[in-house]
Amino acid sequence: MKVGILGVGNLASYLVQGAQKGGHAFVLSPRGVEKAAELAARFGCEVAESNQALVDECDHILVCLPAAEGEVILRGLVFRKGQVVCSAMAAKVKLEDLRLSVAPAEVTLSMMPGYANAFSVGPTFLYPKGSVWAEFFADCGPVHELPDAHSFETAVVFGAMSGASVFLMRHLAAWYEAEGLNPAVARSLVAETLRGNAEVFLQSDKSLDAICNGVGTPGGITEQMVSHLRQDGALESWHHAMTSILHRIAPDRKL
Repeated sequence: MKVGILGVGNLASYLVQGAQKGGHAFVLSPRGVEKAAELAARFGCEVAESNQALVDECDHILVCLPAAEGEVILRGLVFRKGQVVCSAMAAKVKLEDLRLSVAPAEVTLSMMPGYANAFSVGPTFLYPKGSVWAEFFADCGPVHELPDAHSFETAVVFGAMSGASVFLMRHLAAWYEAEGLNPAVARSLVAETLRGNAEVFLQSDKSLDAICNGVGTPGGITEQMVSHLRQDGALESWHHAMTSILHRIAPDRKL
């Protein structure tokens, strides 16, 4: 694909890096001049003279603009039939509104963690199904196409969950460092442990309850730690936090 990217910040840089194995060509908007220049130098990207010049040149346009001003910027551009636009803006921007902003072009909504996509391991969720963007994002990690807006809104909470889990990992590594473990070893210990557990979820055919029962021996240290976390509300707080994000994304939904 020849992909035009409107809004060149961290997310755009992650996706350009992750998609390199696909051999895609990228045209970057002049928004974020320093980042655009960096990507042009590293990956041979073209930098357009203006947002409209980018839209005129590309049939595939990825929108990484801030949600607060993204729709306004899109409404100021002229799109054509046959173009396919993918919005990676905050999920509160609705599909119907974006369709009006970029008509007569087609629209797909997406959500991905960002940083993990730079290493081609981050999942991407797309709505509606059947998007040509699935091919592009497959170079940045696993792709999941969702059948309806309700499912997409729910899945999009993973963007916040993913980011929060990075802070959790840093917090865990800091504990090991404070107890005298070498920082590099602490970092690897946390990352490799959680990556290993993630592979169990992905590869085991057992239910999640069965997996938990298998790692928690009665009277053992796992049971002790989980008990402390529950007493402090640490596990339930994730539930409440994720529900608050869903309410922000879909304020009209009954939660």
